[in-house]
Amino acid sequence: MNRYLILQNPGHNRVYYNLSGELALAELKIATRRLEATCEEIDIVNIKGIRYISFTTKDEITDYDLQVLSRLSFVFAIFKDHDKESDCLIPISKYEFEYVDQKISSLLKYPGKTNELFTKMMINVALLSSDFDYRDQIRLLDPVAGRGTTLFEAVVYNFEPMGIEIDSKSTHACEVFFKKFLEEEKYKHQSNSRRIYGKNKSEAIMVREFEYAKSKQEFKEKSSRRKLGIVNGRSQDAAKYFKKESFHVIVGDLPYGIAHGNAVAQKSNSITRNPYQLLIQCLPGWSQILKPGGTIVLAWNSFVVSKHKLSEVFVENGFEVLNDEPNLQFEHMVDKSIKRDIIIAKKPRVST
Repeated sequence: MNRYLILQNPGHNRVYYNLSGELALAELKIATRRLEATCEEIDIVNIKGIRYISFTTKDEITDYDLQVLSRLSFVFAIFKDHDKESDCLIPISKYEFEYVDQKISSLLKYPGKTNELFTKMMINVALLSSDFDYRDQIRLLDPVAGRGTTLFEAVVYNFEPMGIEIDSKSTHACEVFFKKFLEEEKYKHQSNSRRIYGKNKSEAIMVREFEYAKSKQEFKEKSSRRKLGIVNGRSQDAAKYFKKESFHVIVGDLPYGIAHGNAVAQKSNSITRNPYQLLIQCLPGWSQILKPGGTIVLAWNSFVVSKHKLSEVFVENGFEVLNDEPNLQFEHMVDKSIKRDIIIAKKPRVST
């Protein structure tokens, strides 16, 4: 048997790091279902006072397995246990997958921002629970994009992300930050704003789109350009903004009912902090633009509404809610008023 040990990312804040072991186990268990090597004995171990995530395999992990493991949110370093009795660890070089430097999300600071490692975890869980993988040209939608943390984590993975955000100040902040980042990091880029919906100027919903590449030569080839877009609009109107079945995954951090609000009611100036009401209004549209076999992963405050209640909305809209053991291990306290959890729902390839 081969034993592998993963050293967790020290970039977590103290509170998040203390509870992140169980979250890491859940993410890894979901990932191992997609690996070519069969994994067993997935657990947290302590060696010489250092905490590792451990798993064993009969055969050595493959190059593709390493590509998957390297992308997991908690992975800082990977080792192979040469001799379990002597605790001699052999470091394994991680797969270099980043199209954009991982520092991008950590540069962005604002009140209420979700830890970027948690955001990365949600993206991984969404893709690994879908019928797609990292080798596909993934299009991701964040329907409650805020200032763009999910979008920026997606560009690190070389995905094509789009976001919807009702607050014009947030979309402006997202646009300004990303443009400045591309300039400072010397990416060849261009951006434009265009009408994505609306019969006239007064009703127009605009999307700001960026096209970028690492070099001028790469930028000359349109097929080599990467894209990011943000729509200043209402998430319930997603099906009006995008083509049917155009996204592989949808990932979002719903309002917690405490400090974050998103306008989704019939009047554009009406705001709800209730994730249940938001989901009722938005899920039919999200379903239309999600590919069959695609997944939706949402974080929310379970103090405000139960997972059972949110699951009912998904089931009513034809989704399968993934409720087996690793998918139920993500609930954790953020503070005394927020107990965060994620729900994972898959759109069947054949309607039921």
